[in-house]
Amino acid sequence: MNTTSRNPKIDKQAVNGLLGVEDSLAYKVNELERHFHNREKWMGAATTPSGETHVADRMVGGISPFTLTAGNDTFGSWVQLLGSADTPVSSGMIKLDAHRVLVTSTNSTNVYILQIIAGESADFAALLTNELFSESPYVAASNNNDAGITDVMVSRTPVGTKVWARAACIGASGTTISFYFGIHEYEG
Repeated sequence: MNTTSRNPKIDKQAVNGLLGVEDSLAYKVNELERHFHNREKWMGAATTPSGETHVADRMVGGISPFTLTAGNDTFGSWVQLLGSADTPVSSGMIKLDAHRVLVTSTNSTNVYILQIIAGESADFAALLTNELFSESPYVAASNNNDAGITDVMVSRTPVGTKVWARAACIGASGTTISFYFGIHEYEG
């Protein structure tokens, strides 16, 4: 009995992708496709920040990088990278992820560890306990380096979510790392 006329194969079916059912196969395939083939927007420190709502501006002439200071062979203070009003950058987008960083300078060639977390600062303890953050190592070949762009892996989060980062420098304290970062935004 030929059942293909009544039950067409999935590869012949139209799907809604990121506008479809979250966590469905079609949604996940489209999410992966959009992660690797998406428009990227680059951010730096806002020229005129406003509390925790506006801390980032698009990376254009005159926009400074964010600078993190490592603690005493431990993580330094959290620095806010995105405010609640900084996204969406593109109209209609409802989710985002930080995707890459462009390190512009360091004052150490020791290994840095960047931690990136999304949410309210009051929730950091729980987010850290539950391992809901990303870590990415970075090492500069020389101070004030031009090492190019480095990938970071961060979970997708709703636009308007605050994003923060902090750094540690193995075997050093008071070192700094400055960078811009790129985000992807998604319609679903």
